[in-house]
Amino acid sequence: MITGGRKMNVLFFFTDEMRADVLRCYGNQVSKTPNYDWIAKEGTCFENTYVANPVCVGSRCSLLTGWYPHVNGHRSLLHFIDEHHPNFMKDFKDAGYNVQFYGKNHCLNDEASRQSFTKSLGLKLAWRKDNEVVKTEKLPMFSGRYHMLLEPMEDEELEEMTDTKMVNAGVDFLNHYQKGENPFFLFVSLNNPHAPYTIPKKYYDMYNPDDLPELRRKDLENKPAFMRIIREYSHFEKVDDDIFRKCAAVYLGMVKYCDNMLGRLIEALKQNRLLEDTIIVTSSDHGDWAGDYGLVEKWPNAFDDDLTKVPLLIRVPNSLKEHKVKQLVSELDIFPTLLDYAGIKAKHDHFGKSLRNLIDGEKETEDAVVYCEGGYDVREQQCFEGTERDYNFLMRPECIYYPKMLIQQERQECVCRGTMMRKKNWKLIVRTNGENELYNLEVDAKEEKNLYYNPNYKNIVCEMKNQMLDWYLQTSDVVPRLQE
Repeated sequence: MITGGRKMNVLFFFTDEMRADVLRCYGNQVSKTPNYDWIAKEGTCFENTYVANPVCVGSRCSLLTGWYPHVNGHRSLLHFIDEHHPNFMKDFKDAGYNVQFYGKNHCLNDEASRQSFTKSLGLKLAWRKDNEVVKTEKLPMFSGRYHMLLEPMEDEELEEMTDTKMVNAGVDFLNHYQKGENPFFLFVSLNNPHAPYTIPKKYYDMYNPDDLPELRRKDLENKPAFMRIIREYSHFEKVDDDIFRKCAAVYLGMVKYCDNMLGRLIEALKQNRLLEDTIIVTSSDHGDWAGDYGLVEKWPNAFDDDLTKVPLLIRVPNSLKEHKVKQLVSELDIFPTLLDYAGIKAKHDHFGKSLRNLIDGEKETEDAVVYCEGGYDVREQQCFEGTERDYNFLMRPECIYYPKMLIQQERQECVCRGTMMRKKNWKLIVRTNGENELYNLEVDAKEEKNLYYNPNYKNIVCEMKNQMLDWYLQTSDVVPRLQE
């Protein structure tokens, strides 16, 4: 989109581990998210957006490349986009955009970042101001009370949080940006609301756990075995229900913090008279169980909507307001959409589709399908967490992530490769080991009744498997384009 003879600016606000149903504009009546809600009122709310991978790196790599994880193996936490791989940020930079990146990268190596960003300010993985691994002595692991709930941070720590500093940098950029300069693409990427669950006290105690909806059943009677194994290794059977409810409450507090950070960026756009020259997009890389099923965090081959369905809100100046899109869309569609508005042609093959027609109010597609894939096969030892490569520090019994590491080393079948196919009313999950899943979402929105092994649904399974095979054949690889 071009206004006044120049291209629109872009603000992309990206969070880590935020599921869709924690925002008020997505139906949560407890959550206080006025800034997310403002974007929904001023633009388009995509009600059914799914990631391509249920964990950080795989999802972020798909977002930037427009490739599914199986195209180039971006399923591991250690396999980043390198300088030889194309990504959409390069396209914006090559088109003359001033590309500013502040926050958690977790998908581009150093050289690829240099090629993609005019300026970047990176985030080291940390949850405390001192940038150290979480002090796990405050969380008694194998006393039988393993969970991700930490004590609250002091309110005075708020300004020292890395996320706050990243937003400060974004606000400072907007305050000093002069109209007439090259258009900007400002990408602000937070670590919140990523587990472990802790935040300054004013957010930590913002929500009463008793006011929250009931968590999903934790008996896991009809769910895959790996979910029960996670509970076993983490000693979750010894964790009281009130702890899981508090995890959910603190998670909402972390979401509220993200909302406030988003609000600061929106206010900076308004104060600097940039709002009507800027497209605003906000989304996340995946979700979080946050107490549902008696579980926390996420898992490499788990595909519940808690983990795979994320918010996607887009405000384009002078577009439809309070517009809701029910059609299923993928995170791969985000950057083709922005390229479309910027009038930039992608320089590489990708599988995303522009959402511009839906933002403009054109007819939705009832039979849209989205895919998500993750996990590792046992032959892929380099992918498993807890190995001596880079993640060996996590294999200490006192480490907050020790149970996750131990499962992947001792019960490797629990992280096997899997693929989710999501249609309007049906979800199919096929794995290389363990149980497959099929849910009729029209009557079982909480995904509690697995129909895969019910002979009455054999034809539906067969039909969806054939469709999944066609998708794999059509997306199995990409042919590099010659350098111009």
